[in-house]
Amino acid sequence: MQVNRKTRNITKYIKHLQPHEPYMLGLAIQHDIEARLKPLGFEASLIPGQRILASTRKGAASRRNAEGFDIIHRDQPMETAYRQAVWTWKQFVGRNDVEEKSKVVDVPYKRYPRTRVQPYSVEIEIKIREDGQKYVVAGSFTNDEASVVIATNTANMLYEVFGGFEILDKNLTSWVKAPIHRLHWQLLPPGRNPWDSAIPALEKVVERAPKGNQGVLRARLSAVGAKEPDFVAIGAGGFEGYVVFGFDRLKQCVLECPQVNNATYVLPMESWERIAQMTKAEILNSGAHTARLVHNRGWFNELDSVLSDDQKSA
Repeated sequence: MQVNRKTRNITKYIKHLQPHEPYMLGLAIQHDIEARLKPLGFEASLIPGQRILASTRKGAASRRNAEGFDIIHRDQPMETAYRQAVWTWKQFVGRNDVEEKSKVVDVPYKRYPRTRVQPYSVEIEIKIREDGQKYVVAGSFTNDEASVVIATNTANMLYEVFGGFEILDKNLTSWVKAPIHRLHWQLLPPGRNPWDSAIPALEKVVERAPKGNQGVLRARLSAVGAKEPDFVAIGAGGFEGYVVFGFDRLKQCVLECPQVNNATYVLPMESWERIAQMTKAEILNSGAHTARLVHNRGWFNELDSVLSDDQKSA
């Protein structure tokens, strides 16, 4: 049965399952569903094994899944936090000339304490049954209390993206096996100077960010680009706004997050193909990245340190 509404709790739709019985959420691919897959980032051929993280633009459940969220503790005293902003001023150069200067500064403000909940990172996948019917699915989950929160959010994410969901609980072993292929990144043409060739695409990334964040994001991207990356890739779907800079000589990738007041991740680059197939949860895992550069006043100095030639010799 297809459910065409949001749900507060997935439990009412899985009462027919045995305790700890596995299930998936998804829909059979008909013409109306197929029309929604390409804008989501899937290839037109819909090859089984293709996976993508749904765009945060689809709705609140998709944002929680791709970006995580904060639990705000309004019962506690407010604390001082900092947000980054671009400060611009005019400076006299000589007697009559005026030069505009700018720098990224930390602006203090008061807020309630909060606990960060990491993204669920549940991907949407193309699967095919032995009878040839293709499905778009997410999961699997098990019928237990531990899975309820994530499964409920995933059901609401599928509603945002496709208008509904079904509980797929039978013949889960009848899916045709296919290699996983994630569609999260667009590798920009390298050219003779990858940074120069990437600038038009990166400017579009900046323009999609909130107005107040654009100056800071542009400054960070420019700082990494000035280190002469060997390649640049931009994210798709739930990675929209993320940018990867690859440095072959340093054997490192820099993953820049679009949110101001988040962090930049430095990953060991064994190969771009391996990085491109990592899930967001794997990237954010402290065991995967070698450095996490928090977006604060020390970020630019930390970046210089991480991407220095001394790191190469080390």
